[in-house]
Amino acid sequence: MAPTVVAARDAGADGKERVVSTVDPELRWWRNARTLRVVAIVLWCAVFATSLVTGWSNALYLAGGRWVEWAGAEWLVGVEGVTEPVARIAEASTLVVVWPVLIAAVVDGYARHRRGGGEAWCLPLAFGWPLLGLGLGSLAAVASGPVAWPLPALLAAVGGMVLAIHPVARRVLAARAARQDWTRAHGVVAQAVVTKVDVETIAGIDRWRVTLRYDDRAGQTRWHRSSIAFQERVAPRVGDRYEVRYDPEHPGRRASIHVDLSKTRGALR
Repeated sequence: MAPTVVAARDAGADGKERVVSTVDPELRWWRNARTLRVVAIVLWCAVFATSLVTGWSNALYLAGGRWVEWAGAEWLVGVEGVTEPVARIAEASTLVVVWPVLIAAVVDGYARHRRGGGEAWCLPLAFGWPLLGLGLGSLAAVASGPVAWPLPALLAAVGGMVLAIHPVARRVLAARAARQDWTRAHGVVAQAVVTKVDVETIAGIDRWRVTLRYDDRAGQTRWHRSSIAFQERVAPRVGDRYEVRYDPEHPGRRASIHVDLSKTRGALR
């Protein structure tokens, strides 16, 4: 149910009355992550549709044009072989095709920001949907005009691969998180010793980069590297001991190794 907007009068320090809202600002539609996500999806659909039309019309426009060779290059000098509607659509769509992409990327990035991060994931969409639309639109033109299919097929394939980056990465990260959760709860415990400590900076945040050595259940010596952001009372040193948990079925798989660097078990004597 949509919140009811209620206005109230409040006297300021200067004695003047002001109208104030009693609705949480976070409930406004332009701040609501779900509403923004729906708007972003609609805009990406518009981007795809615009790219389809642009790809179809421009493929026919270029294929039906008159080309001459000059200075070692091919130049378009006329479009007498292109019908008037197709020519007008091609010229208009070429001028406007970029704007829906920019608007959709901005809205999608802001929607992701309101949901808690991942703003950069709008970039694969900003490249993938136009490429896929241009490729499929050009492939549609193959059936209605003298258009060669290799370039349209390549555009569509590249667009599809770019769009697959996000879901594939999300699945890989989810699988890694699931392995970490299982290892944290059910993994075999081993005592590890810090053999090296470095400092690294990632995205402007200083972190401890720690190398640990431990023996697995089979007696095999293994090394594992982990990191933790700088925080109070956390300062790993060479010789410190930590509790490492790992999956005995996959002792060498990094995603199946868990160590909490904020909980040291003392120094090795």
